[in-house]
Amino acid sequence: MSRARDLRPPRGTTALELDPLAAISARGFLIVVAVVSLICAVGLTLATREQISSWPMAIAAVVALAGGYAWFARSAFRGGAGVTSDRFALAFALIALGTVLNSLSCLGTNVAIRDDWGLVTIGLALMAAAPFRTSSELGVYAAISVALAALLAVVHIILSFTDGLPPLIVVTVAVAPALAFGLASAAYARELLAGIYAERLMQAEERNQQFDRLRQDFVDDDVVGEIGGLRAEVVPFLARIRQSGVVTAKDRALAGRLAQNLQAAVTDSRHVDSLGDHAGRLIDESGLSPRLHEDDRATIRALLIGLETSPLTVPGSIVVEFIEGESDRFGMVRCASDDVRALRAEVLPFLRMVRLMFRTASEQVSGRELLVQFDIERLA
Repeated sequence: MSRARDLRPPRGTTALELDPLAAISARGFLIVVAVVSLICAVGLTLATREQISSWPMAIAAVVALAGGYAWFARSAFRGGAGVTSDRFALAFALIALGTVLNSLSCLGTNVAIRDDWGLVTIGLALMAAAPFRTSSELGVYAAISVALAALLAVVHIILSFTDGLPPLIVVTVAVAPALAFGLASAAYARELLAGIYAERLMQAEERNQQFDRLRQDFVDDDVVGEIGGLRAEVVPFLARIRQSGVVTAKDRALAGRLAQNLQAAVTDSRHVDSLGDHAGRLIDESGLSPRLHEDDRATIRALLIGLETSPLTVPGSIVVEFIEGESDRFGMVRCASDDVRALRAEVLPFLRMVRLMFRTASEQVSGRELLVQFDIERLA
């Protein structure tokens, strides 16, 4: 149940708000629907011209339909908010007006309500709106479309039909397109939004996993040095011993070599563990540096080494400062240079490491000084 709630998209969100790139295909779908609707309107108007009692209304109906789709398309192709609720309301109103005018143009002479193109195009407009609006909105517009189709059918039953068809059949035929397209558009909008939302959650989870892998690889291969690199040898060795249950002379020799390598790696890491070895001055009145998490300390050390070895850094100008308050902890690295921007570009990979390892980190150039700030959220 909790997983189902997690996959429920936020209320009032449209598919394009979650995935703006999907607007490309949504606009193409809108243009196709608009062209189909206009061809349907013009074609059925000419095919059923003997049923038209008012040509001015028939022409006005096509114009209103074209105006509604033109406004719809203009809203879809504009930047910013795109097809907002009020903009779609205006487009729907124009298309609904075309539906009414198409029906009234045949008033008194209509013998087959299934030939009224307005009852089809108003449903097609809802299908085109599925990526742009929410399913709840489309449900409301579907109810309006069904009510409008039923009302027009009743009017024609009273004033037009002479073949004695049962009123229930006439109303059912009239509301069928609007009802079918309306329900389909609401379902399509809901499924499209749910699919995009689920995809975004999956991508976010993959990014987090990739972040953890990159951070661990960085710690193992680039920062911790031989201690991290030994994992590739020690873990398979211990797994093989545990699986076989037998320790051979060759295994003992390998274990001795790995133990020597581990001891040497620990000694080397302790030797370079002091951040003050790579800075002109270390300010740490609260004693925060020895309590840093190994990953964070290794990241800061890598940045300091990068600054220390750069020929653009003024010798002795690197300052590392740690401050611990009642509820927060943060650190700063400052260094001077005659060309600060060039120095920043040179140590940019190390700055990216800092942004990768620390949840909140930033750097700025001020005069002849490069300042790197980061919040410390974890301790060893």
